[in-house]
Amino acid sequence: MTTPLLLICPVGLEDLVRGDLRDQHGVVSQLTGAGQITVDDPLSVDLVGPMVERVQVPLDGDESISRAAELIGVTRPAFRVQAQDALTRADWIARVESRGWVNDPADWALNIDVDAGAIDLGPWHWSRRIGQLRRLPATTPGPVAAGLLRMAKLRDGDRLLDPCAGVGTVPIVDALLRGGPAYSIERDPEATRLAAQNAANLSVQQSVSVLEADATDLPFDDGSMDRVVSDLPFGKRIGSNELNKTLYPAILREIERVLTADGRCVLLSDDKRVFAESVAHARGLKVSGERVVRYNGVTPTAYIVRRSRRPKRKRS
Repeated sequence: MTTPLLLICPVGLEDLVRGDLRDQHGVVSQLTGAGQITVDDPLSVDLVGPMVERVQVPLDGDESISRAAELIGVTRPAFRVQAQDALTRADWIARVESRGWVNDPADWALNIDVDAGAIDLGPWHWSRRIGQLRRLPATTPGPVAAGLLRMAKLRDGDRLLDPCAGVGTVPIVDALLRGGPAYSIERDPEATRLAAQNAANLSVQQSVSVLEADATDLPFDDGSMDRVVSDLPFGKRIGSNELNKTLYPAILREIERVLTADGRCVLLSDDKRVFAESVAHARGLKVSGERVVRYNGVTPTAYIVRRSRRPKRKRS
């Protein structure tokens, strides 16, 4: 009998993950919880899409532990046990150590989460499948960035812009998945430094242009960007709600200027009222779709934004 796999993704992206499994790989899945998808078919790590943060095996006795080790291809993997009750944790540690495995909470291949009833497969985690990024406190999680890119429907050769790129997560994930070209714009020097470092560490510096610049005064020609994907400042960890009242309209004016006639944007914001008012006053842009996403205690909305009219002028 095949051991089911649990795919964990940001809440709100489940249908996209399931659709890709079905359409790209012919894999049938079930939605079994918020941000949780169950796959009964055999699934290899290379078929796990970039919107999936981690993969688990249900914890169901010794057989499931053996199955988890088999999936990651390690006979005696290092492990960690998570359990709120200290005695329960100690019992599980002794139980697994009796197999000859090493308890290593700092560098584990299997995370046995007793309270959740699941085993995390370390080598199948997003950071090991896709790449490890240097982060700042408000950095967009990789699976969320992948979801925004999925909604943007990028084509080969499209020029992608992130005007509020932070450490470059969105452009770098695009470069890893599609090959770019992508542009990472950020006015904070430290975030820009980390973005350049991330691109170099993941060997995508030829596909990602990292620039320290202002999202309200972009260094690009009119109509030069096919796609704009960005996690805008919410006004919680970065900026403020009051600042967004002037920041959002200014960013949208620049996006409208640089976007191609058939361009498409996916903009993430939790400052929903200010964003809606800003788009309503943009005149040249309109919201054509919305998707609420939940992760790390926030529930922002990803807005799909298109042109409401063709651009009238060009600026060189």
